Amino acid sequence: MSRPVGRVSGTESKPLRWGNTAYWEAVGLMLLGILLIVYRWRGTLLMLINPGYVNVALLAGLCLLGLGIGRWRGAKVPSSEVHSSLLGPRLGAGLLILTALLGFWVEPRPLSSQTALNRGVSPYLGASRSQPQAFRPKLDPRQRTLLDWVRTLDVYPDPYTYENQPVRVQGFVIPDKQPDHFVVARFLVSCCAADAYPVGLPVRWPEAEQLTADSWLRLEGRMAVEQRDGLSQLVIVAERLEPIPMPANPYADE
Repeated sequence: MSRPVGRVSGTESKPLRWGNTAYWEAVGLMLLGILLIVYRWRGTLLMLINPGYVNVALLAGLCLLGLGIGRWRGAKVPSSEVHSSLLGPRLGAGLLILTALLGFWVEPRPLSSQTALNRGVSPYLGASRSQPQAFRPKLDPRQRTLLDWVRTLDVYPDPYTYENQPVRVQGFVIPDKQPDHFVVARFLVSCCAADAYPVGLPVRWPEAEQLTADSWLRLEGRMAVEQRDGLSQLVIVAERLEPIPMPANPYADE
């Protein structure tokens, strides 16, 4: 007796696991989710986004991991639904996996002094970046961070107001074209590293040429006023430099 037409065995009705694009999509989603979770655990997210969004990124990683697991389980059930996408299911799944693997392979690094030079280092936040309504000047100048000094200058820009005031700040080194000078700088991040912008102050130090670009240090000294490019500008006259390791969060206001 011949076999009924249209009936197939149970094994024939299930597509091969790794020939099913849904499994590759599930792998890509899970890898991306695990990547965000690992970045959060290692503290790597602090080099990529504003600290206020770290927990949001962790939640996104957990959601991606959950979606990937759900996609994996759903792929076991044959479905007649056809999903359309701009890139196609195979290419889309491949891009997900490739992005995740690159994230594990390439170690994120903080923005460098060359990036600061390319974007332009300024001792002022600018009209669109300053927040005078949230600014509270600290009475003791030694308690001001580098960002505090920048905010202070943004609100009260007369450099002679701060002459001879003590300074204690930390940041990374940017070489300066003027002899015996360098710039101590920090990056400020509104959302992510893509919108980061550098702020800093020039420092006078006799051995400035011996400092390594991008090295981190803590310095103490006093404020002075110098003529730079025909303008009176505030300059830190360093009295003591101390090398320090790069902070876990290089974009924090410390």
